[in-house]
Amino acid sequence: MIDKSWEGSNYYQDLGITPDATFAEIKSAYRKSLRAYHPDFNAGADQSERFQKITTAYSVLKNQKSRDLYDDYLFGATEMPRRKAESSKGNKNRDLLFRAALFIIVLLLLRNFGLIGVQQEIQTGSQSTTGGVTQGGGQGANNGGSNQVLALMVGPAGPPGPAGVAGKDGFVGLNGYQGKDGIAGAPGAIGEQGPIGPAGEQGKQGLQGLQGLQGPQGLQGVAGEGVVIVALAVGDANCSAGGTKFISSTGTISYACNGTGGSGGSGSLGTGYVEVGTCDSSVKISLETAYVDGQFKMSAIIVDELAGACDNQTLSAVLKIKSAPIYATGSPGYVAADSYQCTTVLDLDANSGVNANSVALTNADCTNTRTNANTFNNIWALDVSDAANGLLLQIS
Repeated sequence: MIDKSWEGSNYYQDLGITPDATFAEIKSAYRKSLRAYHPDFNAGADQSERFQKITTAYSVLKNQKSRDLYDDYLFGATEMPRRKAESSKGNKNRDLLFRAALFIIVLLLLRNFGLIGVQQEIQTGSQSTTGGVTQGGGQGANNGGSNQVLALMVGPAGPPGPAGVAGKDGFVGLNGYQGKDGIAGAPGAIGEQGPIGPAGEQGKQGLQGLQGLQGPQGLQGVAGEGVVIVALAVGDANCSAGGTKFISSTGTISYACNGTGGSGGSGSLGTGYVEVGTCDSSVKISLETAYVDGQFKMSAIIVDELAGACDNQTLSAVLKIKSAPIYATGSPGYVAADSYQCTTVLDLDANSGVNANSVALTNADCTNTRTNANTFNNIWALDVSDAANGLLLQIS
């Protein structure tokens, strides 16, 4: 089985050599790379990473067995490169050193056994003293001859050499590779179902429905003697919804306006759908009116079919007045081309359905952008702009 770290590597390229390189060439390339990329000589994250690759490559290729395995992994049996022959110069040098060392060992053994030795001679006449024993001239001569031969072979012992310089500290070893993450554990068992939570709060009451249409006007009574009856059209200054004007024979004038007998009625100026913010693609809008003081005036801007996702967002609407209003004259609070800004923060159930909510923008939410006054409920319904951009709606 190969080392996992070999995957995707090319140690020959890392050392800058060819796959047929000898071990001597591998060692030489490694030594050059040590000097060129070692962090102590070349600072920098890139140099350190390069040095680590070189060290890993050399640790694999310097050994015959590991190199054979790596070549088999890298090239396969069919593409195994032919290596150069190793130089024999190094082997010859090793043989000479081995023979010289063996010869010195043999001489030292002979000396220890007393077969040969270095003797100091003091010659006096025909005698010599060797190690405290007086020997004849002839014997001394023989010993002298042996010493001369040994001196020629070994040489005299020199004085003790000076102490060597302490070697430098070796390079600090590289950090080991980080281990791989373990296999993810199996999913845990599904826990037991918790108790059923308490019932949620009761939902808010929906908005009150619109009041029904006004009933048909009763039959006109028979005119009295000497009374002139004049029909009034819608928009009359005295009866905005139309009616009847009575002029007696004495000149007394009275009015019977349509709808004057009712109060608090309501109606709608139209209904439609508009696109709003990202929380809801479209909502339903309508303008609600109320019959007050003999006129239909604005009551609320109704926004229906709101999604619960719009909770806590701001609903804004801009309602414009006609550029030439009918009833603005003498009506306090607005003039031609005024607009009303209506704003509220939505308080909805975030978990309710897509079209589950309804909101009303009333007088408390709407101010005249020119006067900043809350006069929304004083707008005559017929003065609301019916242009395409008469009502703008946005949720943000």
